[in-house]
Amino acid sequence: MKGLVFTKLNEVKLQEVEKPAIINDTDALVRVTLTSICGSDVHLVQGHLPTTPEYVLGHEYVGVIEKVGSAVKAVKVGQRVAGPAAPYCGQCANCKAGHIEHCMYGGVHGSGPEFGNLPGTHCEYVRVPFADNVLLPIPDDVSDEQALFVGDILSTGFFGAEKGNIKVGDTVVVFGAGPVGLAAIHSARLFSPEKIIAIGYKNTFRLEVSKKLGATHTILSSKEDVLERINELTNGQGADVAIDAAGTESNLQQAVRCVGIGGRVSLVALYGKSASLPLNEICMKNIKIEMGLGYLGHMERLLRMIQTGKIDLSPIITHRMPLSDVEKAFDIFQNRKENVIKVAIKP
Repeated sequence: MKGLVFTKLNEVKLQEVEKPAIINDTDALVRVTLTSICGSDVHLVQGHLPTTPEYVLGHEYVGVIEKVGSAVKAVKVGQRVAGPAAPYCGQCANCKAGHIEHCMYGGVHGSGPEFGNLPGTHCEYVRVPFADNVLLPIPDDVSDEQALFVGDILSTGFFGAEKGNIKVGDTVVVFGAGPVGLAAIHSARLFSPEKIIAIGYKNTFRLEVSKKLGATHTILSSKEDVLERINELTNGQGADVAIDAAGTESNLQQAVRCVGIGGRVSLVALYGKSASLPLNEICMKNIKIEMGLGYLGHMERLLRMIQTGKIDLSPIITHRMPLSDVEKAFDIFQNRKENVIKVAIKP
């Protein structure tokens, strides 16, 4: 079969790879019907998340079950399913403590031996461990495109909103209008804030999309003073919640400075290097900071909300391309060409 392989630093190639097979009796073999390039794929290829190359990339997917191990009972051959970027056993000490993102026997699809050595999804078939525990049947009235992001960026964006402890009538600021930031904006709506302010750097296209997903105001940081504008929009009180999905030191500092007394800051970005924080300000303003890996345990709930029309992230799909063009798709996404947000890849 064909797969997009991370061959060496800053290089990916579509090439012939071995079709995965059932290894453990809890595995399922899934025929990938849709996958998508993620910012984490780019971080791996650029070396920001150091790994050993020569593996198939990808961890966002939906597909159809082709084969299951002998112990798999909850899902069946022929079912259309969505799965998490990071499958988990549900039985180890970390999973039982609620830390499924740190499963002792899990890992992240398409992220190399340093992250569990699980096969990637930018290909025709993927082996999914712990199938009964992690694969969710997709309802007939939910499309592949609607379900595609439930196992990664939607779960991460929702986690960011949830950890911000958004209350009815709050003002929420989201730094970063990339895929995770847009998912956080779309998720924040569910908690009924009064205002959702989207912060972008240069890309006005992404800010326009943020309005479709729930942003009530937008700020282009390359043209406006972010803190001054937020101060105006909040009548000098500061925001109630800030979510950083951008991952730069300047955005991190603005996130903690834009909230008022008792503000909450939720960090869901990956930071490429250490960053400083205005700790005295944080202490004096009684600011609460939450951060961590996105929680995948809400997938079933989020899929139900997709089915009932409360969530639809499919508008962030700006490009649709076949697997044969995945190298071009990676270049478009990595270098942010052609007003790209997400590229849906169809094997």
